[in-house]
Amino acid sequence: MTRLLTFFCSALVLLALTSCSDDGEAAAPQEIQNAEPEVDLEMSEAAMDEAAAQAREERINREFPLHGLVTGTQLTVREEADAESTIVGWLRAGSRVRVKQEPRRTATCSSGWYELMPRGFVCAGQGVEVGETAPEASELLGAANREEILPYTYYFVKEPMVPQYHQLPSRDAQRAARAFGDRYLEILDVNENRAARMLEGRLGGEPSMHPVVRRYLNHGFFVAGTGVEIRSRRRFVRTVDGAYVKQSRLEARTGSSFHGWELGDELQLPVQIARRDGRPLIRNQRADGSLRWTRDEEAEIIARHTVVSGYLRRERIGDQHMHVLEGDRYLRDWYISTVPPIEPPFSVEDDEPWVHVDLSQQSLVIYRGTTPVYVTLISSGLEEHATPTGTFEIKKKVVSGTMANLGAGNDDRYRIEDVPWTQYFEGSFALHTAFWHNRFGLQKSHGCVNLAPQDAYRVFRETWPRVPEGWHGVSTDRTDFRGSKVHVTE
Repeated sequence: MTRLLTFFCSALVLLALTSCSDDGEAAAPQEIQNAEPEVDLEMSEAAMDEAAAQAREERINREFPLHGLVTGTQLTVREEADAESTIVGWLRAGSRVRVKQEPRRTATCSSGWYELMPRGFVCAGQGVEVGETAPEASELLGAANREEILPYTYYFVKEPMVPQYHQLPSRDAQRAARAFGDRYLEILDVNENRAARMLEGRLGGEPSMHPVVRRYLNHGFFVAGTGVEIRSRRRFVRTVDGAYVKQSRLEARTGSSFHGWELGDELQLPVQIARRDGRPLIRNQRADGSLRWTRDEEAEIIARHTVVSGYLRRERIGDQHMHVLEGDRYLRDWYISTVPPIEPPFSVEDDEPWVHVDLSQQSLVIYRGTTPVYVTLISSGLEEHATPTGTFEIKKKVVSGTMANLGAGNDDRYRIEDVPWTQYFEGSFALHTAFWHNRFGLQKSHGCVNLAPQDAYRVFRETWPRVPEGWHGVSTDRTDFRGSKVHVTE
């Protein structure tokens, strides 16, 4: 039943679209350099002692005395009070920022530009409420929760042609929306051209789309929610962009519980991680000298996504590579990822965070300087969507970004709203959360580096640039902000 719905290509307009193979969404700034490094405006309270936290608070109150609440869907932060100035970041509805002074009016923003902490300007008319005390926020604004593994609640669209509404619909509007979708699918089964004309409102004798419908969502898409509202005992998910979808037509998704390992005294590189469940093999030699491998039925299965104990070495035996375990037991090469330490292929500072992605092992290691501090498994691009290799820098970093590929191939279509903890390092290729699968250690993506939710959150918090308090994203593109390096090898 799932076929190309050309309607979506023109209807998805509110949020910028980004995919691992297409151009897309917003950009992001980087770690802020402060004039007073001993009082870091970006440092979290958890990272400061009491005296430093108090000094920081005093400086904020002195230099940024006003409180801002973002009411616009998404605001662009500019380097200067000029609409043509370099983009340094973005704000989202519901977030709170500190503001330096009353707005500065210019020809490009008649409502005036607000200067933000720690830097940059936003046009007041795009949606910022400012006061001497923090403005009250409606829960409808739905700010991202940066303290949670997933900043929003995520849902899988279970059915084809699921209506997304501008507002909570009446029962009659909901019935009309459903009838339109059902009729469209009937026509689509017979004639795609007629179905397309129906969506465009050009097919005589057929119902038209109800005005309360913003768009129809395809089966397999994902939406990000900020809450649930009830009208006449019907429950609707409120999406990040302020629309509504009937909850019964969605399925909540929280993603894999898998996560990587902190490295230190108890665990150091190299480590071996099981990509698949595997029962160790016994090597038997036949009379003619050839080898025969049989399962050791008495051995416990080595569970995937676990660190392998009793590992000895990788060895070529006959015409294949095998992993040798204690007790003269073996596993075939593709069951285990072996992750050794590497020397940085570039100069690094002692505390500089950077990331090594090894495509052959489907692994990722976070380094600080030359010291590895975290290791995990990833899912990189499938053969037809290969992840690029080389040394890159994080260019755009956003708390969440919508990803989509709505091209001609039905089997390759997807739309995932507000993918968490997204860090673009080369064009549309990014490190990001993948809450829709659990195949870490195996290739799966459209070219991006997929991480389990906890791992993506961990990497996001480690790397440069830092995303300032209240901001949704930052950019290093054409700015003096510094992004962490991402070194991708085969």
